[in-house]
This record gives sequence, structure tokens and C-alpha cells, in this order.
Amino acid sequence: MKLVCYDPHARRTDIADAMAEFPDVDFARPTSLPDLATALAGAEILVTSNRAYEADAAKIVRDHGGALRWIQFTTSGLDKAIGLGLPPNCVVTNASGLRAFSVAEHALFLMLSLMRQARMAEQGQRDNQWVRDAITPRMDNLAGKHLLIIGAGAIGQEIARKAKAFDMRVTGVSRSSAPLQNFDAMRPRAQLPDAVANADIIVMAANYDADTHQLMSAALIGAMKPSAYFVNIGRGGLVDEEALVAALRDGRIAGAGLDVTLIEPLPHGHALYNLTNVILSPHIAGAGSAGTGAGMGRILGDNLRLWLKGEELQKIVIERTA
Repeated sequence: MKLVCYDPHARRTDIADAMAEFPDVDFARPTSLPDLATALAGAEILVTSNRAYEADAAKIVRDHGGALRWIQFTTSGLDKAIGLGLPPNCVVTNASGLRAFSVAEHALFLMLSLMRQARMAEQGQRDNQWVRDAITPRMDNLAGKHLLIIGAGAIGQEIARKAKAFDMRVTGVSRSSAPLQNFDAMRPRAQLPDAVANADIIVMAANYDADTHQLMSAALIGAMKPSAYFVNIGRGGLVDEEALVAALRDGRIAGAGLDVTLIEPLPHGHALYNLTNVILSPHIAGAGSAGTGAGMGRILGDNLRLWLKGEELQKIVIERTA
């Protein structure tokens, strides 16, 4: 049996360590596209990431991965990979929850940056200006604010846990309205308009699929309070970006913190780069190393043991590709 790991953007010593427990599995780790094409010959398992699955890589996997039967993603999201096309007859698993702590940290970073006027302070530093009198009236605190988290999976729950440390009131919106720890209230999606209208900060943490496309619609953006902020650490397609840009430009909402956009990389000259009420980061919420330990190695190792025994894998996203 052969396993190929193609994840050139990440430090993957954890996977190499995990594979040491499986001496009978041939382990290949190509670092270039030509090497990937060669390594896929006869490979049954591919380990890769949504980021690494670019158009050229996708074509190579489809053209040379005829023997593949299982693809393990090191990311929780795989929207790009699905869009570019996966080889047929593969079980597809992901790493859901692995980087929830990091994405939640980044959500708090974006919230704090907005409330504490980080962009204005940074501009003052660049201009060699002491902007205390100008910035102080615009500043606010997270304490006492009503946070609405849309999506109460692993990331949403971790955001809620961290938000309680800032003395925030937290409401969640999910397919299920069952109570969850660290949420003061849970509401079904049908109540989104009312929930949005009562929130001071809205964080989008839902999974992206056909049912959640532009879940944060123009109507919901219009329902936000003028003093409210919107934060997106999910996917750009979860929000009507055109409506969001218009609301930000017109001052109908206070601001936005965005780690994801509809088109990535965000094109040069896009309005989001220049809006002064926007904090923008280039899809990096999951980056960093602290706290992960050998997390991805454990996920792969646990699943590989199940695979070798012919048992059902964990974290299945697609039972079998068409």
C-alpha cells in the first residue's frame, strides 16, 4: 500500500512521525507537481490540503491518481478541491476541529482590532502622529457586547468560549437550537433576521455549501444596527460581498473584519483594500503552530489504522466521489 502526502505550504513533520508507525505502508512526500505525478502511480491514499489543491495539482491528481481510494485533507474546508474536481471512487475525509482554537483566536483578533480602532492607530504610527484625541472617541470594548455567532460547530463553540472571557453575551445560530456550553442562547436559522438586528458583533463561522451560499444576505446586512460589526472567518461565499461593500462604504454598518473573501487572492484595487472601516487578513486564521502538537498526525494515524482494518473512517466528508 502506498500513501502520498502533498502539502507544500505546511510543516508536516507530524505526518512523517505518524507514518513511522506504519513501516509496511510506502510513504512518498513529493514537493513539486512533476514529483506528485510520479508519486501517485499506484498510490491508494493521498494526504493534501484545500490550499495545495490548486488547478494544476487537481489535474495531476485526476490524471495520475487512478488508484486512489481515500483522500485525507489536512484542512477542515475543501470547497476549492470540490470545485476543481476530485478523482472518482474516493472516500474523502477532513481535519475538522483541528485548527478551531487558532481560527477562534483570529476571530477575537479581528473583533478587538475593530473595537479598539487598530487601523486608525496604525495609520497614526505610519504618519508619525499621536492620534489619541482623534481615536479615543471612536473606541469601544468587547465587554458587555452582544455577540452573534452564525454556525455552532467546533470553531463557533471555541469562539464562544473565548468570548465569555471578555464578558460578552453570546447567542448562537445553528441548524439545531439545542443548548450549548458558553452560549447564552441558541436560535434556529429561521430567526436570523431578528438575531442579526439585535447583535453588536456578528461572526460568520458556518460551513459553506449550497444551503449556506450568501447566508449573510443583503437583507440581513440591511437588518444590522449602524453600530454593529461583521466578522467572517468562514468562507467568502457565505456573505453577499457586494451588499457588504456597499453597506461599509455608505456607513450603514460600523465595520467588518474579514479573513476570507469571495475571490482569493483578493484582486488588486478591490474596494475592501481601501475601506477605512475594514480590517482585512489574507485567509490566515488557521495559521500558527502553538497548541497543535501532533494533531494532524493523530488524525491520519487513527484513520489509517481503521483503513487497514477495513473499518469506517472518521471525519468523512464524502462517502464516495462520483
